Formats: sequence, structure tokens, C-alpha cells
Amino acid sequence: MREIRIDNIEYAFNTGIDNNGYAKSKWIEPVFVVALKAKLEDENLDYELKNSYLMNMFNNKYNPNTNYSPIEQIINRGENIDKIAKQLSSVMLKNYSDLSEEDRKDLNDYLFYLFTEMMNNVVDHSKSPVGGFAMAQYYPQNRKIQFAIADRGIGFLKNVKLKLPNVNNEIEAIEKALEKGFTATAQTMYGQERNAGFGLYAMTQIIENVKGQFVIISNNGLYRYNTETNTIERKTLDIAYKGVIVAFEFEEGNINLTLDEFKRSYLWITDEEEEDFY
Repeated sequence: MREIRIDNIEYAFNTGIDNNGYAKSKWIEPVFVVALKAKLEDENLDYELKNSYLMNMFNNKYNPNTNYSPIEQIINRGENIDKIAKQLSSVMLKNYSDLSEEDRKDLNDYLFYLFTEMMNNVVDHSKSPVGGFAMAQYYPQNRKIQFAIADRGIGFLKNVKLKLPNVNNEIEAIEKALEKGFTATAQTMYGQERNAGFGLYAMTQIIENVKGQFVIISNNGLYRYNTETNTIERKTLDIAYKGVIVAFEFEEGNINLTLDEFKRSYLWITDEEEEDFY
């Protein structure tokens, strides 16, 4: 495989993740990097990186002069997640030096919210023995941002079945988790109720509004949405990934509302739901 991207990540499972096929790839995106990192850490595998991009990511050294953030391990919620989200946002925003102060604030608000929500989902739901691994990348040619996070946990189906035992497979579980207001049982999952199911739903609405794309993989289920082509792709994978991968990307130029305006106009969040959203 010569390229491993958000729109073909599933095909990397039988090349890159299992037998070092990534060394021959000329293009690798964060969605693959975090999946590889999570697998290697979970299975305690020895590895020799032959790809310079992967070497830079795995070294976990922050460099403000690069277009990417190193991989961050997500274990606990709270201040650590906020700190990582701020750093990820900062790395991305430095590439938009020509934006007005108002536009920079809007972009920062979107990024911080999305990064925080995806990382909190891992902590809240995954039961991953190694936590999650996240990173972000900026592509200067088209001013595009990609964020990806992967864990080695139980996946969507086992979580959703706690509330809806009749859900039969990972794809159904992903689709249910994307619905507004859906959340697994709070007492069973993480001890306190939070966000009332806005995290993944908000991600889908933001990506649709800014004409981006996202992919969610949970064990052997894949759900991918591309706004530009207006397509939804559902797949049962021949070679499953243990755990969950979530990745999204969008172009900065498509953000035309503040996060608060977006919330009111597209999420239809009421005053009563305001506190749960944040």
C-alpha cells in the first residue's frame, strides 16, 4: 500500500498494522499512526520504525515549528485532557497566522471542543488497558486539519448494549451512539452523568457543517461520512481492529459560525441542555 489515509484506513489492517507494511508507504495520516501506536502498546510488541514520519510521531516531542502534534496518551480525564487539547489546538492554530483575531477564536473553540470530547469519550467508555492515543496534523496545501484517536478497549457494541440490548452489531451501535442525546448508562459506565450524548452527535453536525469527513471504526464495524461527496459508508471488516478509532478532518475556510451560533442553529440545544453540552 502506497498511501494510508482516512478514506482507506481499513485496508491498512492487513498490511501496515500487522507486518510493517507501513515502511513502504509514501503517505501516512494520523488515523493510521494512532491505531498503530495503540496496537503496539497494547500487545507490548517490539518494533523498528523505518518511516521518518512515524519516528517523529512516536518520539512524543513537542516542536512548535512543525505542522503536527506528537502522539499523546490519554489515560485520565480532567486537567490533563484540557492541557492536551490546548496544546493540540495551539499547534494547529499557529499555521493560521493570517486569520483575524475573531476567526482564530472561532477555530480554536471548534478544535478545543472536538479534541476534548473525543478524548473524554475514550476515558469514559473504552475500558482500554493502555488508554487512548491522539494526535493532530495540519496540511498547508489545502489548510486542512486531521485529528485522530485510537484505543484498545471494548468498542461501541458492548457499551450500547448496556442501554439497548437489542442492538446486534458494531455498525448499528455506532449509528445509535451518533444520535443526539444518546449515552450509555452513566452509573455503569463512569460514575457520573455527563454531556447527555452531545459529544459524537456534535462532531457529526460540525463535520457536516464545515464540509469535512470522519470515520469511526469499532472492532469489525466501520462507519464513514464524507460531506463533499454526501456519502455514508458502512462496512463489516474482514480483519477487525480491536477497540475504537475515530478520525475527522476539515478545512478551516469552511467555518463560518462561532461555536455558540453553531450550537444554537444546528444542534438545537435548549437552555435546559446548555449545561450538559459543556
